[in-house]
Amino acid sequence: AVNLIIRSCLPLTTFVSQQALASCGLYPFKPCKALELMLMTIGVICAGVFTYARIKGSEASGHGGDAGNQVLGVVICIASLLCGSLNLALAGVLGECKLNVYDTVAYMAIPATVFLAPIAIFLQKPVPGEWPEVFGTSHMSDWEILK
Repeated sequence: AVNLIIRSCLPLTTFVSQQALASCGLYPFKPCKALELMLMTIGVICAGVFTYARIKGSEASGHGGDAGNQVLGVVICIASLLCGSLNLALAGVLGECKLNVYDTVAYMAIPATVFLAPIAIFLQKPVPGEWPEVFGTSHMSDWEILK
C-alpha cells in the first residue's frame, strides 16, 4: 500500500523532470497551471504524511525493528519514482528525435546497465531454499552465483 501511495506522486516528479530538462534545452517548457501544481503538491504532502504515519504506527505496535527496513523501502521507492519520472521525460525527448526502435533500445540499455550493474555485483542477498548448503554460504551477490 505504501508503495502505491508513493508511486501516486509520479505526476509531480515527472513535471519537475520535464522542467529540469527544459532548462537544459533538451525539452520544451510545459505550461504550468497554479491549480494543478497546488493539487499535485497537496497530494505529495498527503502521501508523505501517510507514509510517516504508517512507519510510526508500526513502531508503536511493537514492530520497531521493521522501521529501519520500512525507511529503506521508502528511500528505494522514492529513488524508483525519480528514475521513473526521468525515464518518462527522456522517453519524450527521444520520441521527438524520431529514432527507430533499435536506436531507442540502445540508448536506454547503456544507462540501465550502468545503474544496475553495481547492484548485481555487490549487493548480498539471502540464498533461497537448499542452495545455502550447495554454495556453503547463506548470502551471496548475483555475480557470485553466476561465477
